[in-house]
Amino acid sequence: MLNWNRWSLVPLAFAGAAIAVPWLFAHSPALGLALQRGFSLVCHQQPERSFVLFGGTVAVCSRCLGVYIGAAAGLLLRVSRQFACQLLIVAITLNLVDWAAELAGLHGKWMFARFALGIVLGMAGAMLVASLDTGEVHARVKPA
Repeated sequence: MLNWNRWSLVPLAFAGAAIAVPWLFAHSPALGLALQRGFSLVCHQQPERSFVLFGGTVAVCSRCLGVYIGAAAGLLLRVSRQFACQLLIVAITLNLVDWAAELAGLHGKWMFARFALGIVLGMAGAMLVASLDTGEVHARVKPA
């Protein structure tokens, strides 16, 4: 079920900021550098694993960008907690298999596969978070 939620704008804003970094380097270098360094706290930022836009690399790798976009979409969906948990386990497993296959040399740096797997991971995690906000938690907590 689709349910509008203003919180979905937060990961969308992160994705937009990461995408804007190459443009900001040309127009506001200090802001571009600040955002680049901020995103370095959560992403390895390897250029060969990042999309190229506006003449430079996006501030996060393709998988992290997918996680942000997937999280924005996942916060809009309402599913059961059990389904969200199962999807998250599948998403984590798929991402680990991709990571291990690349490490073993079974495939190269498949940027669009990483992006798609990141979307699934972000959606699953956000759907789990959204499933916790159902009122059931509030009903169990009795005010003193």
